[in-house]
Amino acid sequence: MGFKILDIFVQARLSFVKLVISLMVCASLFGFAASSQACSNCYAAVALVDSTVWAEAEDKFDDKIEEEFVELEEFIVHEMWEQSILPAMMLAAEQFTAVAMQQAMVIGMFIDAESQMDAQRLLQEIRAKVHKDYQPSVGMCEFGSVMKSIAATERRGEVTAVILAQRSQDRQLGQENTSGTYGNDLDHDVRITHFKTLFCNEHDRGSALSSACSDVAWTNTAYDADARVRMNKDIDYFALVDSPWTMKLDFMNEEILDVSAAQNPKIHNEDEEHLLAMVSNLYAHKTFPRVPARLLVNDIDKELTTMQKAYMDMRSIVAKRSVAENSLYAISAMKAEGNRLPSTTAGGPDSLPMSVRPYMESILSELGVPATEALELLGENPSYYAQMEILTKKLYQNPDFYTNLYDKPANVERKTVALQAIKLMQKFDVLKSSLRNEVSTSILLELAVMDLQREVEDQIQAIDVSNE
Repeated sequence: MGFKILDIFVQARLSFVKLVISLMVCASLFGFAASSQACSNCYAAVALVDSTVWAEAEDKFDDKIEEEFVELEEFIVHEMWEQSILPAMMLAAEQFTAVAMQQAMVIGMFIDAESQMDAQRLLQEIRAKVHKDYQPSVGMCEFGSVMKSIAATERRGEVTAVILAQRSQDRQLGQENTSGTYGNDLDHDVRITHFKTLFCNEHDRGSALSSACSDVAWTNTAYDADARVRMNKDIDYFALVDSPWTMKLDFMNEEILDVSAAQNPKIHNEDEEHLLAMVSNLYAHKTFPRVPARLLVNDIDKELTTMQKAYMDMRSIVAKRSVAENSLYAISAMKAEGNRLPSTTAGGPDSLPMSVRPYMESILSELGVPATEALELLGENPSYYAQMEILTKKLYQNPDFYTNLYDKPANVERKTVALQAIKLMQKFDVLKSSLRNEVSTSILLELAVMDLQREVEDQIQAIDVSNE
């Protein structure tokens, strides 16, 4: 396009030069003719020329000049500008516009590509973050699996402690359907019979109990090995309460006896029987005499009778004993059986082992504990104590726990929060133990103050008697 415009300008310049040269030639020829005719006298030569001829020559010259200029104008305007330069410039402008638009579109494409790549990179970063932060961790599943029934188990333990405390109080106060309903004598007879048929060991006290333990003698083949394990369970605190992780305590079960064996029915939860016998030996070994109700009738106009005061003192002693018993009941409640899951099959058993036991058995098996021993430790329905034993101790004795900490940062933080929650539960247990210790200490302090108070009252009474 640029070469075409340059060629048009060159052609116009040549036409203009040709025109000027033509005019100069005409002028020179005319001057040469005039000079040759007027060699001697210029005025004479001019005089020879007719004035009309000269005028006609001037007119023709002017017409020719005007004609040439008109042709030049038409050439410049129509041929050069309208036909060549203007279309070329229009085409050039159109091409420049198209190229500019193409360049703008290219820039826009680059911008769109940049935005698209940024969006894709952001999505990939979010996807990678989600994959990193929300991928399940086996360690977190262990916490969740072992902890999912711990609240229900703790609640069952609290109910068990209340039941034990209520039973002891009813026994001491002579409520119906208890061994102490009819006083101390019948209570002792029932407990001795219970001892002779269940807890007696003929080899104790140098075999002096052999005559009393005839029903559970070692020579009695009907007394199997499982029954012999129950010997002295009414006094063996370590074997009954301290050693096992789970005690067979469930006072909410409807069926107490297993009557499938008609000739020899068995108790479902024999530790209940053991614990109640131990409590009867430790607390209120001798129950209070049963006071007739007519002696406790209150007369508003009179002061309390001697029997009424004695009865109130008895209730005060029962209250103080309940504080001492509370520690044993709290420990027993922590080791009571956990909740049972209902059967999922029609006609199946009324209850099934709780769902956390398989996970806890897997944890113990990874530590090298045999399956039979693990079941013996945990019990069929692991207690709150057994679950906390796994959560706060056994779980961290496995080296895999620490190697699993080489995990995604989010999972490590989740494990940290889970450990803090477990630590908080353990601190609450320690707090409850501390509160029970404080209450027991306060009761001991009150008993010491009562002794001092009696001494002071006795001294005051002695002074009053001497003054009289």
